[in-house]
Amino acid sequence: MTPVRIELRRGPGLWSLPVLVVIGVFAARAQLDTDTIWSYATGAATSAPMLMAPLAVGLAAWAGGRSQRRGASQAWLLAGRDPAHAPLVEAGVLVACAVVAYALVATATLLPTAVAATWGGPFWWWLASAGVGFAAAVAAAYGVGVLVPGRLIPFATALVTYLATTWNLGQIGTWHAMFPVTIEMILPFNAPHTQTMRGQLLWFAGLGLLALALVAVKVRSSARLVIPAVGLSLALAVGGAAVVIGENGRYVDLNRHITWSCSGSSPQVCIHPAFADSLAPISQRAQAISQRLASTPFAITRVEQRPRGVGSLPTPGAIAYAIDAPADDDYDRAGFDIAIAALGVRSCGRGPLRDTDAHAMAQLLVAWVVGDERWFVPRGPEQQQAKARFLNLPLAGQQQWLTTHADAVRTCSLTPQSFT
Repeated sequence: MTPVRIELRRGPGLWSLPVLVVIGVFAARAQLDTDTIWSYATGAATSAPMLMAPLAVGLAAWAGGRSQRRGASQAWLLAGRDPAHAPLVEAGVLVACAVVAYALVATATLLPTAVAATWGGPFWWWLASAGVGFAAAVAAAYGVGVLVPGRLIPFATALVTYLATTWNLGQIGTWHAMFPVTIEMILPFNAPHTQTMRGQLLWFAGLGLLALALVAVKVRSSARLVIPAVGLSLALAVGGAAVVIGENGRYVDLNRHITWSCSGSSPQVCIHPAFADSLAPISQRAQAISQRLASTPFAITRVEQRPRGVGSLPTPGAIAYAIDAPADDDYDRAGFDIAIAALGVRSCGRGPLRDTDAHAMAQLLVAWVVGDERWFVPRGPEQQQAKARFLNLPLAGQQQWLTTHADAVRTCSLTPQSFT
């Protein structure tokens, strides 16, 4: 254990650990809108290496080339143990410090969620695959430092890591999943695709071990050490890559947790249990909307939170809304979702209708339904007169008007003259 103690005392690993933790916590917190959703917190923790990796790999590359830059690499060959012993201890300490830093960041990110969350738990395969990917990047960078011990190599390694990671954020599919540092956010309705993440674990472990095996080759280590290490690393990498490719790099299983906590009856409001604390403000908005639409063909009886995009269609007779975080702005957007869906005017804002009077009049009705006329800004005196006429009616008159013009509302054929 003496070489490990020496490396901890004199190497950069232990000294870099608190810096990595601070950077990682900052990166994770920047990704979080709330501490109450386990999938969001897990995604934030796994994305922390986005900023941690450039520093960690730069230090690893610097440490890998340090002995050769100082002309001290012959000490590896003169040592009483295998020549790979010293550099592998150095690499192992760097990797261990990076992993500890990641674990501390994950702990600091997940602990508040453990206190505040109302449903679910952390996704351990996701956390593990991200941690092994981060460790593999550090090991690979150390290998780069040993193989190419130039003075600018550490800076170049850190820069290339950051640029490649940034570029990879715009990719999808297999390559995106095979990159060791990624950012993913998964809605509570969905779940991580664990088969891909298990493949990632093997792939990343194989890459990291291969980098260290190449270090052993560089320092002329014994073939009895090198050959099994290379064979094992290739087996892990090829096996992991085959799994990831076989799953097409799929990261998410959609609609695995379509479940609700429901309350009330006029209307009944259903929300994913991960957002249970948001039930009251959503119910308040849904009830206000229901009161305005009562006694009209657009009356609502049930609203359901659904994921955005794929899988957003509600059950028969229900209205869908989406919510991303427990915040007032998100509650207001959920109210607009309910109003738009209840009136059936979503298509009015698409295609050639988007800049017409029909779209503007649909916006006027939506603003009225959610109870905030500021959301409708008239364009021209005709639209201003239409707004004034409709909003000056008593509630019963507005409901009667809506009933009379129901077909025009649904077909996006309203004009300012419809309000005369």
